Amino acid sequence: MRTVLRAAGDDIDRVVCVHQTGDGDLAGVADGGAGGAGGVAGLLDVRYCRPGRIRAEGGLVAFELVFDRVLATGDTAVIEYELGPIGLPAPDGYDRRFSHPVHDYVALVQFDGDRLPARCYGFTAESSASPRRRLGELWIGTSGSANLAVGTVRRGIVGIEWEWH
Repeated sequence: MRTVLRAAGDDIDRVVCVHQTGDGDLAGVADGGAGGAGGVAGLLDVRYCRPGRIRAEGGLVAFELVFDRVLATGDTAVIEYELGPIGLPAPDGYDRRFSHPVHDYVALVQFDGDRLPARCYGFTAESSASPRRRLGELWIGTSGSANLAVGTVRRGIVGIEWEWH
């Protein structure tokens, strides 16, 4: 994940990210997540920030990412973190849930070069209970990655799903 955040108030020094894990699905809650087989997702790497408290319970993992500086109203921070299944079978999708509008959203999924999916698609949905609307097939390039770019996301879910067979 690479996210550009703008402070809505003064003295902001961190963001809390929450991901759903286990129970056969690692689909994102709040700040997004990696879809896939059951188990536990882990915070693999962070950049431009440092990890704070991390808690995992009841199928959720929550963690703080502490900014490099304290933000005042209107200041921005860029954070990057990598979250993925640790020692688990390969997932079959990734989605991000948006409760507030964002200007632009880009998802990039990097596959292991030894195992690429047969097909890959972008999708949107109004909620987890709503049907998914496919945005079209995504190309998996020679780098073993696929990406999806969506302008102005009002709210709802944007994701990438793939088929292994």
